[in-house]
Amino acid sequence: MLNRVVVTIDGVNYTVVAEEDEEYVRKTAALVDKTLCDIKAQTTFSTMTAAVLTALNIADKYYKAIDASDNLRRQVKEYAAENAALRAEKNRTKR
Repeated sequence: MLNRVVVTIDGVNYTVVAEEDEEYVRKTAALVDKTLCDIKAQTTFSTMTAAVLTALNIADKYYKAIDASDNLRRQVKEYAAENAALRAEKNRTKR
């Protein structure tokens, strides 16, 4: 089911239609609004330039989160393989 949520970003209202619940949509819009407002407060860039920088900042965080997630998955696989090797060694030692 699609949800319609009105959010405000940089003083402009947007109607977002999403499958996610209202709280999630509002949280997402709040991140965009905060990032955009922070950039605008620190620079004299136009709203369009600030919006592009906002998108780049959020994309950067997204890709860094994916990299961190991939690293965690790799570590878990390594730990699982090490655990399996230790169990096998333990079983050989018991015999």
